[in-house]
Amino acid sequence: MSLIWNSVKSLFCVQLWKLRFGGRFQSGALQGLEKTRIEIDKGAKLSLGEKIQNRGTLYIGCKNKGKVRIGGHCFFNINTSITCMKEITIGEYCKFGNNLVIVDHDHDFQGTGEEFPGEVITIGNRVWVGANCVILKGVTVGDGAVIGAGSIVRKDVPAGGIYYDKREAVILQ
Repeated sequence: MSLIWNSVKSLFCVQLWKLRFGGRFQSGALQGLEKTRIEIDKGAKLSLGEKIQNRGTLYIGCKNKGKVRIGGHCFFNINTSITCMKEITIGEYCKFGNNLVIVDHDHDFQGTGEEFPGEVITIGNRVWVGANCVILKGVTVGDGAVIGAGSIVRKDVPAGGIYYDKREAVILQ
């Protein structure tokens, strides 16, 4: 019974988002979304493929003229935050672990140039990302790549590649 209820709830949410955001939001009707917060600014766009699922909190923010495209059959675990000011593309059949952050821009905290300098993020098909990962601006992750838990991805990962970021902690005084 809960599977049917969740499907009905998700279908209802998709229809509400379509009404709220109009042409800025596109989605397949069948989703497994719960505890999802979506923000789409005027000029921004969000496109979701079929049968996207999440377990726990999922935030997708399309800011300024940002464009987010998520392919079908992707799974996001607890505490996912995707924030876009330029462009983020995620392929199909991707799996993401707990506590994921994907952000395509920085903050110019010194006030020396563009307030939110950003670069496109592209994540291929069938990518697996472990828990507690951050994927930063300008990164391309190829098809079938694996990102190890705890990684901060700041450079490209080739198709079929394995990326694990292990660094010593640095304490600044």
